[in-house]
Amino acid sequence: MTDQKKYYGLWLGIGLLLCLNLGTIGWIVLKTRQFKANRQQSTEFIASRLDFTPRQRETYRAIHARFLTGTQPHEDSLRLLRKNLYSQLNQVSVSDERINALVSRMERQNSQITRLRFRHWQQVRAICTPDQQARFDRFLARLTQNMARAQPGGRERWRNQLDQ
Repeated sequence: MTDQKKYYGLWLGIGLLLCLNLGTIGWIVLKTRQFKANRQQSTEFIASRLDFTPRQRETYRAIHARFLTGTQPHEDSLRLLRKNLYSQLNQVSVSDERINALVSRMERQNSQITRLRFRHWQQVRAICTPDQQARFDRFLARLTQNMARAQPGGRERWRNQLDQ
């Protein structure tokens, strides 16, 4: 085999690898955009499953916006506490009191978020008609059951199970 043919083979291999890398990056970007779009449509998902009227949809959007505004500080605080806790790993000796204090603060933030979630779902149920409340109760039962299992599989699998 001549040197020129070896170089052609090498360039072909490099080109193939480059195309494969670009395809992988494109796939990742596409999946990330789909995930963000699904997340933004979560209010519409619930509103459509419960067959909300336009007035109910507006009320639900307002309730959901208040919920997000209320939970954001707790989520931010929890994220910082978690970061602070795991930053302790690179230290040779960390006292149990320090770890317990951080974990306790994390538990308080989690309990606040859980309390806000409960009130949120309570407000959503309050805007439903009796027929919608029955559907909401089934929806929430499946949601809590799926959350309790906490199996990997992604948002689509989770939504498909909620549709049943």
